[in-house]
Amino acid sequence: MELKEVIGWRRSIRFYWPFRPVERAKIQKMLEAARRASCVGNVNNTRAIIIWRDKASPELLKALTPALGYQQMQTAPCFIVWYSDAAAYEGTKWINDVKRLADMRRLGSDAEETKRQIDKSLKPVFTAMWKQAAVSPLAFMDLGQAVAQATLVAYDEGLGTCLMSGPMMLDKVNKLLKLPDTATIVCIMSVGYPAESTIAGGQTVKAPFESLFYEMEYGQPMKQDPQTVEEMKQANMIQQPAPVAWRDAELKAVVRALGIEEDRQLTGFQTGGNS
Repeated sequence: MELKEVIGWRRSIRFYWPFRPVERAKIQKMLEAARRASCVGNVNNTRAIIIWRDKASPELLKALTPALGYQQMQTAPCFIVWYSDAAAYEGTKWINDVKRLADMRRLGSDAEETKRQIDKSLKPVFTAMWKQAAVSPLAFMDLGQAVAQATLVAYDEGLGTCLMSGPMMLDKVNKLLKLPDTATIVCIMSVGYPAESTIAGGQTVKAPFESLFYEMEYGQPMKQDPQTVEEMKQANMIQQPAPVAWRDAELKAVVRALGIEEDRQLTGFQTGGNS
């Protein structure tokens, strides 16, 4: 599919076919897309651990489950734990990463002169503030870009995903996965083949365009061009908004087909359910 169409078809999928495994090759493509994402100074702080549901312990699955994640935790065959590693920002490493950009001719116009400027101007700053930079908004934004690219590749490969998180579960997950002290888990992604229809009830309704984006200064809305909106509709980037008339019936059918208890309490997830 074209990029705009992939973006348009993306949904947060919460019901997967548990009997259909996700191919390792497709997960590899998702991770490669994440690895190719932009990141400050080429530090590569994005990390991930792949969890195969049929190989995970009941304790780990329970620890990974947020309050609103019981459907996907019962049905998704694969999960990706995305985290940022602060060690990637360590001062000396960070400086060397930036110098490699110069060697690759991706920074500056003269490699040797650029590296001299890095040692003179950036090295003292990076050495002093790398710990703060490692947990700055930019560090987590870079991880977010990586996750976004992985998400789009997943949909291009016919998969569905859903991001989950919850502050109460992260400490336990850290220990179970034996993550280093420098790790900060940002989100958990369920991955699988959707048991829902492709349109998954329609495209999620977002806040109005002009309430989110401004031009020249805050409060001055960026105006939409109707012709451009129509072009995006033709490209399937903008689709029929949710919910479609038959969505409730679909959800009931999917729940019955997967054997999921509709009245299951959100915090009462127990492992060993339908798979």
